Amino acid sequence: MQPASTTIAIIGGGFSGTVLAANLLQRPPPGPTRVILVERRSRIGCGVAYSPGAFPYLLNVPAARMSATSDKPDQLIEYARRQQPEAGPESYLPRQLYGEYLQDLLQAAQRVAPEHVQFERIHGEATAVHPIRSTGALAVEIGDQRHLADQVVLACGDPPPTARAYAREVADHPAYGCNPHQGGQLQATDRSLLLIGTGLTMVDAAIAAAARNPTLQMIALSRHGLLPAPQQTPSRIVLEEQFDLCGLLASRSLRELVAAVRRLARMVLQRGGDWREAITRTRECVPELWQRLSELDRRRFLRHVRVYWDTHRHRMPPEFAERVSAMRRSGQLQVRAGCVRELSGMGERIAVRWRARGCSDLQAFSVDRVIDCSGSDHRLQRTGDVLWRYLLDAGLISPDPLGLGVRTGQDGALVDGGGRTSGRLFYLGPMLRADHWEATAVGELRARAEALAAALTKAAMPQRAAVAG
Repeated sequence: MQPASTTIAIIGGGFSGTVLAANLLQRPPPGPTRVILVERRSRIGCGVAYSPGAFPYLLNVPAARMSATSDKPDQLIEYARRQQPEAGPESYLPRQLYGEYLQDLLQAAQRVAPEHVQFERIHGEATAVHPIRSTGALAVEIGDQRHLADQVVLACGDPPPTARAYAREVADHPAYGCNPHQGGQLQATDRSLLLIGTGLTMVDAAIAAAARNPTLQMIALSRHGLLPAPQQTPSRIVLEEQFDLCGLLASRSLRELVAAVRRLARMVLQRGGDWREAITRTRECVPELWQRLSELDRRRFLRHVRVYWDTHRHRMPPEFAERVSAMRRSGQLQVRAGCVRELSGMGERIAVRWRARGCSDLQAFSVDRVIDCSGSDHRLQRTGDVLWRYLLDAGLISPDPLGLGVRTGQDGALVDGGGRTSGRLFYLGPMLRADHWEATAVGELRARAEALAAALTKAAMPQRAAVAG
């Protein structure tokens, strides 16, 4: 008998979906295989992060750590040098170039794919995935079409941002934007801008806004008022493995873990290194450390420690750090600590009521425009995304209790509403943070894409053996 064919559908053509597809094309199952990549945007590989834009945003990680292939660490640098001969391991490359690199990666994988592997790109939006009881396959609904697949991987990233509770009154106001990645929000006539959030997204928005309008006055507001730390050329101090095992991996509570990270940072500094190396070493252990923490300690981390981890972990490229410092020195950018309580329309402007950190009284000011840079709401119960809403209502997925993403098992297999782990429906992307915490960087997602590709290939082989027998 001829071996049965296998169809693997990947929903989402950003970094995760593109790298997974490339891995499947390069190392597919031995029999007939069809790989479908579904993407609603016009370009594969770009997603939100690497799409072409009017402003040349930079990667916030040096090129040496951004290869999409673990066994070819210089792959990105070699690609970048075709356009920028001066590019090197410590270069912070344009994000648009990185999106083009991912496109090239997939095209190269298509060229070397064996004859029994078929790749199909579908331009459209998946709105539903549901099981076919008679066959066990999954049906993916894309517009008015249905595509059957043996395995489906959701690689569609975080849900899009939505208006927060404090912005309900201005959700449809032309001067309010809940999604900083949408173009055309700033107007040349704007004189003042409020940016809610002080993370990397705010940094991008502030620098782009200042480049477009050098006289624009900006306020960045977040609960703690902390900015991301700047990146720095690593000093490459070799850390002692024994300390890692005794200090980090032996930690049984959040308090012990925080103390261990601080000791590690002090040790690196005493040896002439940089504290960033301590964060890098800690990141390698984070999934195991996160899984050891009790739910109570995880909640404590999110409330009390997360902001400090994020500002040290997610850092600004040096060029952007210098620009932010210059804007703060000139007074163009003010950074405040506090909470927005209410946004309301005031003609063409927006009135802001907020409470400064450590104060009980409310204060007020008004601006020409507000852009919310506080990120996506990961609580799937509140999402308006059509696909996530369908999967949740159908009981095919289950959100984690802390509102960080989705519950998953081995290799990203999704856990349904009844607590059962699927053998056909998987997730790959940043909402793996629910079970692993660190799940947003290239190095982490690259490794998970490679592991998932191997698992999907292995899962397809017994099916064929049974059919052939």
